Amino acid sequence: MTTANPSLIKLEGVTKVFLTDEVETHALSGIHMDIRKGEYVSIAGPSGCGKSTLLSILGLLDTPTEGRYWLNNRAVEELSLADRARTRNREIGFIFQ
Repeated sequence: MTTANPSLIKLEGVTKVFLTDEVETHALSGIHMDIRKGEYVSIAGPSGCGKSTLLSILGLLDTPTEGRYWLNNRAVEELSLADRARTRNREIGFIFQ
């Protein structure tokens, strides 16, 4: 990360697996992303490819099965549930589809 324009959102190897009694669904596999201040990002793809899962993780509504997520240089896995809720309220704009 550079000091001139640090990452706002950074993902390293983010994976999300949903487990049921019979099925293991890999919604995300090894996602790497680095979004900096001033950048615009679009997430597009066919139905079922993991867009909503990714947005749920970015919006602090869900957690990855594996990998690391930093938001404003803070490791998300270190945030308590209360800190996640406060961050979601103050720092994240989210419009559901």
